[in-house]
Amino acid sequence: MNNIEVTQNNITRILDVFDQISKFCATEKDLSYGFDLSKPEILALESIFQKNKLIMSQLAKNLDIGFSTATKIIDRLLEKNLVIRESDPDDRRIVKVVLTKKGNEFVMLHRKHKKEIFEKILNILTPDEQENFITIMEKIAMQENELNL
Repeated sequence: MNNIEVTQNNITRILDVFDQISKFCATEKDLSYGFDLSKPEILALESIFQKNKLIMSQLAKNLDIGFSTATKIIDRLLEKNLVIRESDPDDRRIVKVVLTKKGNEFVMLHRKHKKEIFEKILNILTPDEQENFITIMEKIAMQENELNL
């Protein structure tokens, strides 16, 4: 096999494995835990949780979406009482988004679920395989901008 054929074969293998892992992760539990959330809403909540408070422009940048799209997502999360908007007392043009208690509870449930998934994945790997897996994941994550992920 030449390099192109090897690469194509590897892509097929990755797609097959990725599909299997995706099914495992998606069917493990209802990822919205009864909160009726879309994937962009979940990603927004996670992004806010990581920084504690976010201004709208930073949220849009983190999610790689337009400002107006971020605003619509936050409007839906406001309606669900998962976030609140806070004005900056020093600059009224700046609006920060903060999780409510309910929003924080959702993120904690979601993070617990992700932790359980990765525990199951890591438990089938040897310590060396775990280290290789993490190293590869970190390498991919570092190339996020180049890969347009």
